[in-house]
Amino acid sequence: MDSSGFNGQRIVRTLALTSLALAIFGCANQRMADFTAPRSTVTREKALGLAKEVAASIDGKVYAVAPSGSMIPTLDEGSIVTVEKVTLDELKKGDIVIYRAGSGMVVIHRLYEKHRNCWFVLGDNNSSIDLDTVTPQNLLGRVCAIFYTASDSTATAGLLRPATAFASRQ
Repeated sequence: MDSSGFNGQRIVRTLALTSLALAIFGCANQRMADFTAPRSTVTREKALGLAKEVAASIDGKVYAVAPSGSMIPTLDEGSIVTVEKVTLDELKKGDIVIYRAGSGMVVIHRLYEKHRNCWFVLGDNNSSIDLDTVTPQNLLGRVCAIFYTASDSTATAGLLRPATAFASRQ
């Protein structure tokens, strides 16, 4: 058997064992639904302005987080993030990245495990990895700054397009 077949079998076995363990014991992240992301006294408009300043200084982008709940307690719909350009080789386990899923949706999730030239990702509040993997072709960047706000997402809905830990670029 060649090494690619062995790696493929190992990946499938690892995913099957992980799924079985989650089914039997539950996901530790499920309890995170009881928590919320931090808040601040900074208005959403001010946070957006600050995020844009940071993005401009690093040639980055700004995204608003949509209310999916997948990244609670790290991110919620009040969060605004600045994203830096990086290559797949610069990423490390635990980084929060933004990528474009096969459906076209922009997703913000945490890097879980690397396999060859792709990363498996997982929302902090999800019990299973995403169906899509992060590759050089769909990677939009790594979150380098998170801005928490005092107001809810409806206050400035017209100013921001949502990302999921869906994201939308500002």
